[in-house]
Amino acid sequence: MKDSLLINRHIAEYLSSLEPDLPDFLEKLYQKARENRVPVIRREAQSLLRFLCLDRKPGRVLEIGTAIGFSSCFTAEFMPKGSVLYTVENYEPRYTEAQENIAAYREDYLARKGYDSPVICSVFSDAEAYLKELCGKCETFDLIFLDAAKAQYPAYLGHIKKLMAPGAILLTDNLLQEGTLAESKFTVERRDRTIHLRIREFADMLFRSGEFDSVMLPLGDGMCITRLKD
Repeated sequence: MKDSLLINRHIAEYLSSLEPDLPDFLEKLYQKARENRVPVIRREAQSLLRFLCLDRKPGRVLEIGTAIGFSSCFTAEFMPKGSVLYTVENYEPRYTEAQENIAAYREDYLARKGYDSPVICSVFSDAEAYLKELCGKCETFDLIFLDAAKAQYPAYLGHIKKLMAPGAILLTDNLLQEGTLAESKFTVERRDRTIHLRIREFADMLFRSGEFDSVMLPLGDGMCITRLKD
């Protein structure tokens, strides 16, 4: 698994060298994900998520797409005391592994810092069904991190909009799809065209609907920062 797809490898390595080292537990979990080819947030993209958490100090975070729990634990590392992160995953083997990793992370956090980590609530569910459930409860979040089934992004966005607290940020990972988002659908392999179409649709919703302010950054495989317009 490459760390960077969109910027020069040497630049990516230099940017990564500027980042503070991860705690040993998180570094080992990251390397485990890479070795097993589990898609997790890349090094350069981690820096943006870390900065947003430190700057915004979100009390409530929603992560859509848990995988094995690396990004849940990484995000919690930089959230303030007393905060809570909800994360949803629909693939049971990864959900089970994530629960184990999150429990181990919380023990590691307590041992390192002497107090409890932010609460991480792991949910096994179809993402859209869970988003609907949260909307029904009138829940809101300060930061929403979207890194799930790309073809479903347009369907998610209407629910996500309702879940964004005033001033909230939506951070979307892997939006440029190895640069293919900028290509014609006819240059994309036929089996990938549906995803290509849906992500194009999602990007148009973020940038052209008039409801959002968004910026796309060539970090990792493309990260998009979005807020609701005032």
